[in-house]
Amino acid sequence: MSISNKFLISRLWWSQFPFHLRLITKIRFFASFGAGGVIYLTSLIFNSLGFSATEIGIGFTISAILGTLTRFFTGNYLNKIAKIHIPLVISALINITAGFFLIISKDIYFYIIGQALIGAAAGIYWPTAEFVVPYFCHPIDTRKAYALVRSSEALGIFLGVFIGGLMNNFLYLKSIFINDIFCMFAIIFLLKRNKVSIKKTLENSKKKVLDLIKSNQESWNKNSILIVTSIVLITTSLALIQVTLPLDLVKGGVYREVINDQLISLIISFQLILLLILQWPIGSWISTKGKLFGLKFSLLNFSFASLLLFISSFLNVSAFYFIFIAIILISLGTSSFLPTSTDIVFSIAPSNKKGYALALLSQCFAMGYFFGPFISGRVLDLFGYASIIWGSISFLCLSMFTIILKKLF
Repeated sequence: MSISNKFLISRLWWSQFPFHLRLITKIRFFASFGAGGVIYLTSLIFNSLGFSATEIGIGFTISAILGTLTRFFTGNYLNKIAKIHIPLVISALINITAGFFLIISKDIYFYIIGQALIGAAAGIYWPTAEFVVPYFCHPIDTRKAYALVRSSEALGIFLGVFIGGLMNNFLYLKSIFINDIFCMFAIIFLLKRNKVSIKKTLENSKKKVLDLIKSNQESWNKNSILIVTSIVLITTSLALIQVTLPLDLVKGGVYREVINDQLISLIISFQLILLLILQWPIGSWISTKGKLFGLKFSLLNFSFASLLLFISSFLNVSAFYFIFIAIILISLGTSSFLPTSTDIVFSIAPSNKKGYALALLSQCFAMGYFFGPFISGRVLDLFGYASIIWGSISFLCLSMFTIILKKLF
């Protein structure tokens, strides 16, 4: 097949989606392209600058605290007002400011300010970016729509880490923050150019979407607590993969040798490539299953992945193979969780609390950063390895999978 034919097929596939779903997909791509390097490489950058694991963990914890506050304000805003371009623009501007603080930071104080601003921006951005998808996707199924935007995020994060890692190594140590700033300007441009049509489409779609999801629903689903607890556990696992795993590998395990920064970057890139490859097919496959299938499948994958990371700490030469298989399972778990978690939360929420529900979902990610990086940072500083963390996560994920299987099968 010629390159021109492949390009035509890609354009036809892309054109099947509604214009505004494609627009939010582009916005989420740029957001992830900027955030990819920031999420995965910040801990390594500040570790190389002499920051302790505890100090790095404190930065992520403070980021989560600020994100909590902005999420509640954003959820209330989304329940009442249709001008969703405003919080997205504000989020981008705060993120730009955060980037400048992290670029100039040489001590813990500017680092914490930068991380706090990143958390505040994330608390505004994520509920809004998730909120608009069901309103912009008609007639596409919501889970397929979320698979699409999550696929664009997987591509953005991979490029952000890969290109950011190259720039950090060959140009400037903090290049990822410069890249993030340019991506934020791209988002502002897209929003300003389409703000009128965004507002009109959202207003026209609200009633139709609420009718489809039983707009007479007045209370939370009876299984909401169990579902939210599972989501918090998975998002904590994701936070540990993003922040703690690179530090664990660079410090070595009980018997596992230290892994250098270049090899760690390759491991992270491998995971992101897998996520990029798997996100759309796994998301599409999950959309044909029951609402909770993706959640259960994700818990099982994270449980076995964490178990393999735990075992790898006690090995030496063969540890890399266990890490390799764990990365595959992490990618499977992530690609099944991301498109379905939002759809589940949106469905179980009362009709007048959809904005709060997605703020709550976004808060679940923040809660993962509350507990995960800080506790694991202390464990790394005290013991020098994180095997206790991986063993605990494996047990908790398997336990929650068993509970959901019994209660909600």
